[in-house]
Amino acid sequence: MSNLTLALLSGVLGAVVLSFTDRVRSGIRNTLTLAFALSGAWFTWQVALAVMAGESVGLTMRLGGLTWSLRADPLGVVFGLIVSSLWVLATVYSFGYMNGEPRQRTYYTFFLLSFAVTLGVAFSGNLLTLYLCYELLTFATYPLVIHQRDEEAVKAGSKYIIYSLSGAGAILVAMVVTYLLAGSLEFTGRPLLAAVGSRRGLGWLLALFVAGFGVKAALMPLHRWLPAAMVAPTPVSALLHAVAVVNSGVFGLLRVIYSIFGPELVSQLALGRWLPWIAAFTILAGSVIALRQDVLKRRLAYSTISQLSYILMGAFILHPWALAGALIHMVSHSLLKMALFFGAGIVAKGTGRVNVSQMPGVGWQFPLTFGAFGVACLGMIGMLPLNAFWGKYYLMKGGIASGSWPLALVLIVSGLLNACYFVPIVVSAFSGEASGRKLERGGQVVWMLAPTLGLVVGALVMGVAPGIVWPAITAIVDAFF
Repeated sequence: MSNLTLALLSGVLGAVVLSFTDRVRSGIRNTLTLAFALSGAWFTWQVALAVMAGESVGLTMRLGGLTWSLRADPLGVVFGLIVSSLWVLATVYSFGYMNGEPRQRTYYTFFLLSFAVTLGVAFSGNLLTLYLCYELLTFATYPLVIHQRDEEAVKAGSKYIIYSLSGAGAILVAMVVTYLLAGSLEFTGRPLLAAVGSRRGLGWLLALFVAGFGVKAALMPLHRWLPAAMVAPTPVSALLHAVAVVNSGVFGLLRVIYSIFGPELVSQLALGRWLPWIAAFTILAGSVIALRQDVLKRRLAYSTISQLSYILMGAFILHPWALAGALIHMVSHSLLKMALFFGAGIVAKGTGRVNVSQMPGVGWQFPLTFGAFGVACLGMIGMLPLNAFWGKYYLMKGGIASGSWPLALVLIVSGLLNACYFVPIVVSAFSGEASGRKLERGGQVVWMLAPTLGLVVGALVMGVAPGIVWPAITAIVDAFF
């Protein structure tokens, strides 16, 4: 059995095992969850090392007259590594955050099932397999979104399902049309570019794909489910916003543009020329709306909407430098945004405070938490020596090189807006007298604090030594241009 198969089965088998742990002590359940998450990460890293060494890793089978394909390439490997590595940290964080919470068996069962399905998205070898895993992800994460089971959670879950299934319908229609036009849904060979002579109607086909995958990627105006989903437990919010759902939408758009259409074909379509500006609008609008949010997780949610469109704008520019910047930012944003959500969760769990206006003095109670939060904020602004600087640098370089220099100004303005809605949180937290004793010692907070600090350290290491990720980024860019 291949490492690719074992990576996927780790989450599936873990979900099955945990579904039978209703009467098991929490310590045993936690150990099992971590073991399966580590197993999935281990096998994903083995797949990544094989792919980067030039090996072909894949699996194809015909079932029901359809071809289902799993294949690891550099793009899938990068997404797979983000997913598997950060899922382990979210697992550890959950041990502290979910301690004493109800429905833990359900939580950890769907937590691992979502892990497996997200890896399925990363390692999909054709559009059909991607579509299946993409939609399974909706249903696997739904119980996590509505975990609290109160009226607000159920309402948020309904919005999540409606938006996601509407996007699924658009993708399904686009997928059928693609197969009728090109006779293939494989990610190799850019089937539409190779098979279609006329450009007529392809703009509408691209629009269907953008609308479908743009829902999970939170491209405005398809974003409204995301702030509502903040009712989920903080580890789930972090995964939704930094790893699984939103990045699956971004990943789907990258696959469509670079593996189905091809940048040459997209550049010839009128919609292709408008897409960078749609992303630019989302960047600025998300940042402006974030300024007005008092609930910290909602402020982070609108920040996510803005930051995801950095990645999309880089993809839509259709230039090697811009694509490199998009991919670096995909990694950077995952680390930094998860750290921010983790920090917000520690404060909410320890004090019950969830609003920015409630933060004055809280930093003295949580010095390490707000220290990490502050570093992550600087990273989101784009300051050295944090990792997000490099993504924004290459995005600007790609925008200027492609002749779209105003897009570089969009990034500069967005960075200033980021400073306006992030920095006051940290300044306020350390203003005035301490509002109580320190709450970072012992207990469950250690399980939450350790992965938070680990994420910030990872962001610093990547910022100081960006060459760590450069071979994988280069391999992706070389494959698409």
